[in-house]
Amino acid sequence: MNVTNMVIMVLGGLSIFLFGMKIMSDGLQKVAGPKMRGILAKMTGNRFAGVFTGFGVTCAVQSSSATTVMLVSFVSAGLITLTESVGVVMGANIGTTFTGWLVALLGFKFKIIMLAFPAIILGFLPKIVGAKKLEDWGEVLLGFGVLFLGLDFMKDSVEELKESAAIIEFMKHANSSTVVYRLVAVFIGAAVTMVVQSSSATMAITLTLTAQGIIDVPTACALVLGENIGTTITANLAAITANNVAKKTARAHFIFNVFGAFWAVILFTPFLHLVEWMVPGKVLGAANTELSKALIASHVAMFHTTFNIINTSIFLPFVNQLAWVADKLVWSKDKAETVALKYLNPHLMESPPMALHASRKEIGRMLIEVKSMLDKVKLLIESPSEKMGKTADAISASENVVDYLEKEITEYLVTVTQGETSVEQSHEIAGFITAVSDIERMGDHTEMLHKLLARRYDMKIELTGDAKKELMEIAAKVSDFVDLLKVGFENPDVDRTVMVKANHLEESINAMRKQMRTGHIDRLHQGECGVDAGLIFIDMLNSFEKMGDHAYNVAQVLAGER
Repeated sequence: MNVTNMVIMVLGGLSIFLFGMKIMSDGLQKVAGPKMRGILAKMTGNRFAGVFTGFGVTCAVQSSSATTVMLVSFVSAGLITLTESVGVVMGANIGTTFTGWLVALLGFKFKIIMLAFPAIILGFLPKIVGAKKLEDWGEVLLGFGVLFLGLDFMKDSVEELKESAAIIEFMKHANSSTVVYRLVAVFIGAAVTMVVQSSSATMAITLTLTAQGIIDVPTACALVLGENIGTTITANLAAITANNVAKKTARAHFIFNVFGAFWAVILFTPFLHLVEWMVPGKVLGAANTELSKALIASHVAMFHTTFNIINTSIFLPFVNQLAWVADKLVWSKDKAETVALKYLNPHLMESPPMALHASRKEIGRMLIEVKSMLDKVKLLIESPSEKMGKTADAISASENVVDYLEKEITEYLVTVTQGETSVEQSHEIAGFITAVSDIERMGDHTEMLHKLLARRYDMKIELTGDAKKELMEIAAKVSDFVDLLKVGFENPDVDRTVMVKANHLEESINAMRKQMRTGHIDRLHQGECGVDAGLIFIDMLNSFEKMGDHAYNVAQVLAGER
């Protein structure tokens, strides 16, 4: 086989392996995804629980990258904190070693093709016969078969490398006993993994090269350390579009693996002897031709697992410190963060329940901004003679945030509807889209209140004491309504009871507007109030009443009535 054909075969086998890994991971996430997300979403501050959760989820979905990307999304959505996420990252690193054992124990003890084709046939069968309930499990089997088919291609292709004079010459000079060479191997492992975007794939390549005698066991172990670093690139890429807290989670993953590789390179030789003591059969110093492929692969897989377990044991007591360092590595832009999305993340779109949860929190931000605007309006009503510059700027800034969030949340939810959603989820999404529109209109009316107060200030119009008192009363009632909606979005469990309070608030606001309007007409008749002041007062009452109407519409969405 010439070099060109050999390269094509190796790359083709790698592509098939990655494709199989993707199919299998997607299938496993469909089968167990909601449960896995549920486990992660309910994570507490218990770092040990975090490690076991990360390990279990990664073993289930067969990808530490999938776990960490999911984790970054959950941190971004505010489901768990940065400190809680660090333990999950550590467990994910241990869980990803499962793939290495899968390849080591099955890939080199059997004729892989005898495992691949039956799995592909059985995996595709549910689609042929139309067994919808078994299609996800079929996808898992199909991915499993395709994965091993790709591994078989790589094995057959790599065998030819043993005859390459260049490879033989390279191996004569390759000596992992030197720290410099170990660092070079670590760098190569990290670089390849960054390109391939899968530590499982590069681990399979490393095991294959080692089992075929192309590289020795120490060199393979050095490459594995690099692969552990390279796998962190996926989470860091996923965090680019996420908020700062999610970026910090990705950085924590990177720091954890880099420092782990650092101590492992220094203690490399005693570490190798520890692994050889743990796995029966000597591989250090022996020619690869004298050893079984399964034995060689088992040593490398054990090195990978032991490294991650020891690294986790070292760092577990220092989870808070690791989170602190990660926090310092992310530049916080407070002003930009005010406008940017905090919870919506593209990676959550694959899971409508999680996307809806994130949307709830982002809608909660809209309500916080409206409440902030209302508080400033109340301040202006109370202090009519104060200069409005800074307060006016703050109200306008909040209005811009509300408008921005309405647009982004709506676009996000529309994109979610283009995926697979249940009837109930589609109904909830439609309701949320309506809600953000109503909240945006509440922001518009608050801005209108500010403009009316600015007109009063510029024209030096004085409101009567009774008028100011009444405006403060109806403003407080609308503010209570906003608080009710905020609690409703933060706590889905109160959705069904929100209408009781909403009905009371809506009726109160309407009654207050009617009563205050009547009282205002009396003041006009008695000459206590000027026409200009009266017009501003009536317009402000109307805006407060309209805000109550929009708030009531949002309450209906929360209660599932709209």
